[in-house]
Amino acid sequence: MLNLTEATPNDEPFLFAVYRSTKIDEFLLMNVAEEQLHMLMHMQFRAQQLSYRSQYPSACHRIIQIGNKQAGYMITYYENEQVRLVFIALLPEFRNQGYGTLVLNQLQQTAHTVSLQVAQHNPARQWYHRQGFTECAYAPPYVTMQWQRS
Repeated sequence: MLNLTEATPNDEPFLFAVYRSTKIDEFLLMNVAEEQLHMLMHMQFRAQQLSYRSQYPSACHRIIQIGNKQAGYMITYYENEQVRLVFIALLPEFRNQGYGTLVLNQLQQTAHTVSLQVAQHNPARQWYHRQGFTECAYAPPYVTMQWQRS
């Protein structure tokens, strides 16, 4: 069973774990000591969180739960009938099982339009295409994609 719950400040360690799981490969390329790697990743995580809160102050921060387990989180920003998917990620053990598609389909049911940005080389870009998103702008290294209800 899939459930979304509001993230709280107590969830920060979990949010960081999800962030870390999406970025660890990039950070390992720096070839630094584990302690320094953790510190750098924490700094980047906090910067990302501050940036999102600054750009989307009224965004919804939700934990994605599968059964009774925390599986990921997403940030959405609602404006009229449009939804901006600011961030979505699942822990590795929940990926490629259809859970992301379920979450995205639920989001699509709540809006006329869903938009997002994805890095041009991110494999998720093809997944968004399969979910009916089209590319509408390109500002390297990001592609803006949009889905509209027919």
